[in-house]
Amino acid sequence: MAGRAVPGQVAGSLRALSTEIDRLDQAAADLYGLNRTDMRALDIVGRAGPLAPTALARLLGFTTGGVTTVLDRLERAGYVRRRPDPADRRRQVVEITDATAARDQEVFGDLIRATGDLLATYTDDQLQVIHDFLNRARQLTAAHAAAISGHDRPAAT
Repeated sequence: MAGRAVPGQVAGSLRALSTEIDRLDQAAADLYGLNRTDMRALDIVGRAGPLAPTALARLLGFTTGGVTTVLDRLERAGYVRRRPDPADRRRQVVEITDATAARDQEVFGDLIRATGDLLATYTDDQLQVIHDFLNRARQLTAAHAAAISGHDRPAAT
């Protein structure tokens, strides 16, 4: 069945995309002057919006002490700030700074624009299928990562 070759091609394309994303992550980390773990934390805070350090620790799979070290480095670099939680001033939330937004634009702006142009070449129905596939593949990958690492933690969304 010739049509059954397509799933293998898709799986191969996913692996190739993963490799390119890994390469992009390293290049971006170098430009930000950060390590990959700090970049991952910065990405989570940027996508999630202000969040408690304990929530960030859970999403990273870190202890609260480990995430404090990450946040200290990000704060020193000027990429995040900690402030009182408006709902409970005894707690803190972490948020990105204007410097992060500017660096994001510098590093990722062209890619974001090109991705928008690429997405515009697909119909809404096609994009829905792509979205569904990517979301389900992310869930499978997160579950497998948790299984092989011995951790049962939710993945960042």
